[in-house]
Parts: sequence; structure tokens; C-alpha cells
Amino acid sequence: MSELSRRVASKSVFAEQAPQHAGGDGLSKTWITRGGNLAVCYSEVEAGAVLERDNNPEEYMLVLPPVSASVTVEAGGRSVDAEPDSLTIIPPGPSRIVARSAGRIARIFSKASEDVMSLAINADRYADGAPELAAPDLWPEPRDGYRLRHYPLAQYLKADGERIQPRCFRSTNMMVNLFGQFRTRRGTKSLSPHWHDDFEQASLCFEGTWVHHMRYNWGADGGEWIPDDHDEVPSPSVTVIPARAIHTSQDIGEDGPASSLYDIFCPPRLDFALKPGFVINEDEYPLPAVEGEQKVKTGGTLLSWQKSA
Repeated sequence: MSELSRRVASKSVFAEQAPQHAGGDGLSKTWITRGGNLAVCYSEVEAGAVLERDNNPEEYMLVLPPVSASVTVEAGGRSVDAEPDSLTIIPPGPSRIVARSAGRIARIFSKASEDVMSLAINADRYADGAPELAAPDLWPEPRDGYRLRHYPLAQYLKADGERIQPRCFRSTNMMVNLFGQFRTRRGTKSLSPHWHDDFEQASLCFEGTWVHHMRYNWGADGGEWIPDDHDEVPSPSVTVIPARAIHTSQDIGEDGPASSLYDIFCPPRLDFALKPGFVINEDEYPLPAVEGEQKVKTGGTLLSWQKSA
């Protein structure tokens, strides 16, 4: 059986684990779960906690859910006060996140942050380097250069309150789709099973109980088949879904309480990037140039994209 067919999802329910890192000031605890190309760091912080990067090699993202800490982010000679329900893209180089109140936050790093990747609870699962994944090549630098980019998220919700409200953003090295909170549960007649040929997906949940339904590829040896996965996963949690695993996510329980789902991809997804208007900050980041014609699938439709290098 190939290494790919043995790679199963990584699930981290943070309340069930000891943190992988604790701040020296005793004001923060961080849980780290990685995929082949990315790492999700979930932190619980007290006021005054400092999360610092001396010289991060690439951009990284800071996600504050609707119920979270308020923080001040410093990087590139600038600072921004980030409130709950926001996304901040932090440029390469040194940076500091200072908590102004207690709460929870998440940071997303690319594979280039090797120290973060090595601390992950599941680091041994990716000792082979995940050769099945597309290379995490950087997309072009932002049009106005690297800098702090801050996005309060509530402004991107639709007034009609549709159940599924994607809010997609990207940087040079990753893409996040930060769905608005769900308050009605997803029924069994509206699921969307699919798979990704050469990229993984990390699904970060701050609220609710989720089932990330998964079915793995079958090889010739039926004795090595991996059973379908329909486990209930409480929040806060992150699930890293490997390439080629058929999957769909479903929040369960009674209608009313909030549930959340933030999907993370590294490198960015070209199919999403090619959908006009889908990526909210698309004007800030150029698309990669290619020679000749490239074909990508989006929603089952094959698109042609041609741009001279």
C-alpha cells in the first residue's frame, strides 16, 4: 500500500490534548496540528500574553473568531488593534501579537515555518514530506508590497442571512474560507462529498459539533482498506483532511446555537482564485503568471486559463 493511501486525517480536539507550547510568562497555551504544507496553531491567552515571531519567513494569518481575545498586532513598522471576528495577514519578518483581553485565537503558518511544523502533535505523520501534495510555491507579492492587512469580517456577511456565507481571502502562500456562523444544522440531503487531487484541507472549528465524513481510496489489498470515518468532533478543534480523501462536513445537533467552519488551504487554490469576486482581497494580490494554457476544475466545471509569463 502506498504512503498516500495510508495517510489518514489528523484530528485535534484541543480540550483532549496537552498544549504543545506554553508561553514563558504563563499567559498563553498553544496547540499545534500540521498538514503537509501548513500548521494551525490554536492558542488560549490571558491579557498581556505576547506571541512573537523573530523572523517568520513568509506571511502568516491570524484568525479571531466572534468570541475571542482582542489583540494588538505589530509588524513591518505598523500596528493594528484586532477585535473578535477578524482576519489579519501578517507580513514576513519579525512580528508581535499582544493580547489586550483573555480569549482564544488561531494562527496559520506555512511549511516554511519549520520550527512551528516540528512542534506539531502529529509531526511524525508527515516525516516523508507529503510528496502527494502540490509544492507550496509562493504566488506573486502583493501589489503594494508586504504589510499588515486587517479585515473585520462582519461587514462581508449578507443581510439576507443565507445559511452558507463564504468569506474567502488569500495571501502569497495560503487561502482561507471563513464561513459565517451557522445557526441551522446541515441536513443529510444537502451534503457535498468531493475530493482534492493534490492538496489538503484543514477545517478549523471554534463552535459546534461536527462530523467530517471521510472515505479513503481503496487499494488492491482489501485487508488494508481504511474504514469510512463518521466520528463526531467537538469544538474547538481542527481536522486536516488529506489529498484524495472523499469528504464533506456536517454540523449536527439542534438549530439555534452557533457553529463555525474555517477552511484552510496552502498553497492558495487556483480554482477559487479564478472565480471573479469570490476572493474578497483579490485586488491586493496578483495571480501567478503561466505560459500557455492551464486547465483547472471548479465546481466540477473545467476552466481554461491562459496568461503569458
